[in-house]
Formats: sequence, C-alpha cells, structure tokens
Amino acid sequence: AGKSSLVNGILRLVNRSCIYGNILIDDIDISRITLNHLRSHISVIPQQPILFSGTLRYNLDPFDHYTDEQCWTALEDVQLKKFVKSHSDGLLMCIAEW
Repeated sequence: AGKSSLVNGILRLVNRSCIYGNILIDDIDISRITLNHLRSHISVIPQQPILFSGTLRYNLDPFDHYTDEQCWTALEDVQLKKFVKSHSDGLLMCIAEW
C-alpha cells in the first residue's frame, strides 16, 4: 500500500502543496534537484516484466547507453552470464513474448 504515492512523490508528479514534509535522498531535499536530473537517475521496475521483441542486448539496453562488457557484467550479477554464453547468439539471441 502506498507504492504509487511514494513513486509520485519521489518523481515530483504531485503538486508540492500536496506533500507534507520533505523527501530526502542521501540527505538532499529532492525539491532542490532539477526534474531532469532527478528523473534521469531513478528507475521504476514494474511488477509485471516487459519484454521487447528483439535481441537480449536490446532488452538489456534499449537506448544503447552501455557497452557489451557492461551488459555481460549485469548478466553475471544476476547469474545469467553462463546461460547466455551457452547460447550460440549470446547477447544477440532473439527475445519475444508468446
């Protein structure tokens, strides 16, 4: 309960007058951070996974901000590197929802 309200407050999607008190991240009041900077450093992970039709690489990094090495590190962090390496296409394996 309250997850949506929390996200709305952190992303400053609600009017400041609707919030009682301050929201601090690392002791910094988020009202002092520009919206662009704040929102570009926060990610929301939905409860239902979303897959894009395309490659695993594209699903890991749809905006092409990271190197292959960084993608492999992420896969290693979640213990999927060995599985993906065992596939002949590796990061380029096709992903689709059925």
